[in-house]
Amino acid sequence: MDSRSVAHGADSTRARKAGASFVALALVFALGACGSDDGDTAATTAGGASTASTVSEQDATIAALNAEVAAQTKRADEAEAKLAELGAQFPITVTASLKGYDLVGAYTLSSTEAYCAGLPTCGAKRPDVRADIIQGANGLELKIPNVLTAGLFDVNGSLFAVTDSDRILDPCGTTPRNARVSITIFADGIKIQADGTRSLTGLGASLLISGDAVGDCPAGVVFFAATLKPA
Repeated sequence: MDSRSVAHGADSTRARKAGASFVALALVFALGACGSDDGDTAATTAGGASTASTVSEQDATIAALNAEVAAQTKRADEAEAKLAELGAQFPITVTASLKGYDLVGAYTLSSTEAYCAGLPTCGAKRPDVRADIIQGANGLELKIPNVLTAGLFDVNGSLFAVTDSDRILDPCGTTPRNARVSITIFADGIKIQADGTRSLTGLGASLLISGDAVGDCPAGVVFFAATLKPA
């Protein structure tokens, strides 16, 4: 074999090797490109799914908030309607008349001195005493045991009594003192239930007691504001 044949064979071999290398390199690039495309496609698909999931969650949150707003609005509307219904009942006129109430019973009479002059007991605190409103022969009567009993008469829904008693003012020496007593009884408080039922929580009263001069004792007068609470 001559040198030209050997050289030609060597060139041929190098050419085939170079061509094979080129084909292999081209195949690698092609596979890489395909892999890159598949990765991009997968990433795009995953990103789209994530975005869709986020949008779905936001829509659900918005729907829940809208439902809560609707519920709160309904409650507010109902409350306003109730307030309007309640407001339509005002103004309410509450009379202090005692007519229609059952007043018979035992009470605790508490008195506070409002004015006093000419009496040695002025300024002295008076203890609470028992008082009874009873049904007498001619109507209601106020009875304070061992002190007085007086018939009550109605004037415009309040009760009045006028009587005399020698057991209220201290005697002047050994001489008893007669006292004139004027009593007014009125409603001290009225409770109104939701259904409109009314009941008394107590009675208010005023007592005016006066006495003429006796011996060395000058005339005197005392005025009390009082309450009668059911005993």
